[in-house]
Amino acid sequence: MIYFSIDYRSPPSGMGQIIDTTQPEKVLRPDGQECYNYILVDYGSSDKFHWDNSYIGTKYFESEQASQEGWAGPVLPQIFQFLRDSKVTHVHDGELAYEEEGADDNGYFPLDRWIEIMNSYL
Repeated sequence: MIYFSIDYRSPPSGMGQIIDTTQPEKVLRPDGQECYNYILVDYGSSDKFHWDNSYIGTKYFESEQASQEGWAGPVLPQIFQFLRDSKVTHVHDGELAYEEEGADDNGYFPLDRWIEIMNSYL
């Protein structure tokens, strides 16, 4: 399964990570350092971008508006498309699972249901 795991920790953890459960959790980067085999997804102003070497890759959605508003709303349509393009099928959002219907017992929403919920906040 390829899923997007929402991360509610403080920066620099990003908005979340794309995780492919069919792949190893950690891999070696070309420089020989071990890192998580996940794609970090984050957003904000151009001066806040950072490449996190803890992950194999970073996808950053630059938006001054999102940075000023303090949430991903202005870039959610682009994030939705990136998740689809990345073949994500589910979103793990343990906190939202307590508030909204559609998650399984482990807090996984089908991607389309999670998008529907996020669109209701726009």
